[in-house]
Amino acid sequence: MSHRAITILCALFLLCGLVACGPGTPTPSQDFASLVQEARAALDAGKADEAIPKLQQKLKLDPNSAEAHFLLGNAYAKKEQFPQAEEQYLQALKLDEKNTDAQSNLGVVYYRQGKLQEAEKAFRTALSQQPNDAEIHYNLGGVLIAMNRTSDAMAEFLKAKELNPSLPEPYLGLGSAYKLQGKRSEAVAALRQYLELSQDPAGQQIAQQLLQEMGEKP
Repeated sequence: MSHRAITILCALFLLCGLVACGPGTPTPSQDFASLVQEARAALDAGKADEAIPKLQQKLKLDPNSAEAHFLLGNAYAKKEQFPQAEEQYLQALKLDEKNTDAQSNLGVVYYRQGKLQEAEKAFRTALSQQPNDAEIHYNLGGVLIAMNRTSDAMAEFLKAKELNPSLPEPYLGLGSAYKLQGKRSEAVAALRQYLELSQDPAGQQIAQQLLQEMGEKP
């Protein structure tokens, strides 16, 4: 199951010092899989603080677990500890260079740290592995918008929409790009489509603000 952290323009995430692993010294006989399963469950419940020590314990027992590095990156990303998340995603990719989710999430944490060129490279690498992934195209478009490359961003948003018309985020990206290009009617239509599809409060707030800036009622 993917634990990708997506969305560049709206709220951005899904997405430290040493944490004690509890009393006693772990032994190789402990159940590696159960630690990862418990960490996944904690992450799914939004409890990154619970996931981190389990994953650190897993990595103490098995430092070459790409999965544990990847999930630990997600836990740090959820806590907005982006340098730590970056380090874990890079470790995961050293162990499994074809891990597209780790590559994509690395792009997100680069973006959140203002490393836009690195973010673009990460997303393009991810797309070289999964060229038909709408979420990655959307995220790349978000980076390109931040780099003032509006036309390039538009192409990515349109590709994301083509690949997955029910994904809300590309419509927000398109609304933003159309607004920057002065295409008011297209921007309004895209933003209203986003509001129809999205359940994300942060994204809805952005779309409503953009509509208000164009003199439209949300």
